[in-house]
Amino acid sequence: QTCLIHFIKRHNKMITPRFELSQDDEFLFVSIYAPFTNLENTEIFMDGRDFRFFSKPYYLRLHLPGEVEESEKAAGEYDADSTSFKVKCPKVKQGEHFEGLDMITKLLTPQGNTEVKDKIEELSGGQENNNNQDNLGDQDHHDVGEGDGELEEEEEELDWYFEQVVPESCPDLLTTDSTASYGYGFNSARTGVFKSLLDEYSQILDVIDPDSKTISERKLEQEEKETKDFSEDHYLCDLFEHSEIDSILNFKTSWENVELGEDSRTSRHPALAFNETEQQQMLQLPRKTFKLEERERVPVLCSLLDILYAERYDERMNLGEQCSESGWCIAKLSSTMSASANTKSLKRTVVSSIRRSLIYPLYRSWDLSIQVWKDVILLLKIGKVAVIKSLLKILKCFSETEGYHLFSQLYINDYLVWMQTVPDSHIDSLREALQVIIKGVSKSDVKLELDELEHAALLTIQEQQKDNTNIDALTSKMKDVGLDSDDDSSESDDSDDDDDEDGDTEGGQGEGTVGSLEKMDVPDKVFGS
Repeated sequence: QTCLIHFIKRHNKMITPRFELSQDDEFLFVSIYAPFTNLENTEIFMDGRDFRFFSKPYYLRLHLPGEVEESEKAAGEYDADSTSFKVKCPKVKQGEHFEGLDMITKLLTPQGNTEVKDKIEELSGGQENNNNQDNLGDQDHHDVGEGDGELEEEEEELDWYFEQVVPESCPDLLTTDSTASYGYGFNSARTGVFKSLLDEYSQILDVIDPDSKTISERKLEQEEKETKDFSEDHYLCDLFEHSEIDSILNFKTSWENVELGEDSRTSRHPALAFNETEQQQMLQLPRKTFKLEERERVPVLCSLLDILYAERYDERMNLGEQCSESGWCIAKLSSTMSASANTKSLKRTVVSSIRRSLIYPLYRSWDLSIQVWKDVILLLKIGKVAVIKSLLKILKCFSETEGYHLFSQLYINDYLVWMQTVPDSHIDSLREALQVIIKGVSKSDVKLELDELEHAALLTIQEQQKDNTNIDALTSKMKDVGLDSDDDSSESDDSDDDDDEDGDTEGGQGEGTVGSLEKMDVPDKVFGS
């Protein structure tokens, strides 16, 4: 409860989920509709007439007409099909019928007094009142303190109530007329999700209030932000100091170590088998089917590539290991998730992923960006089992990253369900088209002026090298001049000794000095003659 209080004080906003109550003689059944919750951070409390549910960003407190208890019979589960929690609350008195379970507003309203009472009571009898005042005046502060323990015992335990509003409508999870222009999520089938959630979820998006912007408006805002965020210094640093990037490029991913037969989809390689954790993840997926129209398949496949690219980049950059930043990295590189983007062009998808990989992650290299697309091609070549495993890694990563489970519910869960029904021919066709696009993509396509930037950097380096060469040559020449001067000085000293022997000491010394200077071929103007 303390953590819940701090959370509410911090965000000052929560969502009251839609709920339904039913009963039999033994249990009260509570169904709570919470489509965008994180299952790992869910708390349920039941005691007497008090029932509480908290699963960020949802909070529900019910004031029941009868008493329940938390015993061994209590149970709860999450139904992925209906995206709802199903909770069984044992009744204290079996057979008791709870009245008014459909009175939603009453259930949300705290029981007891709702008006402030006057706590000051007038004592009967004036003399008794005066005596009490005299006695109180004679007490010192220490005496007053002695009664504090009794006062504290009379105080009731603080109970925290937070305003709950009956939800007028839930986030729109189905295709509507507006999804063609405003939609996002799998197949752009959802709208109005972010405006119904906590403000903190805006921090994981690159587009402000995506529900109020069309797909084209979001794309424009995304590209403007990317251009602003691009760091020329960071890019050039990785371009010329690339020892760590070389190690990343030489790393072999998990799928490169798989020796494929003639038909990888029918081979029995151990890497193609789902482990126990992956099987459990797939069992928790919603039971539904997707029937996409022909015009919908291309955008859905383009978004899939965008997501797979982000996952492949994270694996290569971290040398096959996920880290605490993996969730952020995957979501950030994917414009599908971080910018609620939707594109119908395969080349635009390729270019967008490369562009973001040169702006946001730790290592920003053109060669690395192209290599990651080759990793995606290998993933598609192995088949949809490899694709599903990659999506399951993202699902696990997002569940461990605060707030990012929202992307799983908007995209990853549905992609995992749909991917199991995609024909192999579609995967092959997608891989062949991607190979053609990769061969034709160039640095000018990302519109970051990389060619001009690299050319300017090379010119600067050449100028510096030229200056360094001139400095080295001048330094060498100065050293040579210094050696010649030492030789001339030695000859001058010998001449001085001869002159000292033949002539007057003072006169000979003066003539010797002048003579040595004349031998150095120093211009006459230096001496003023």
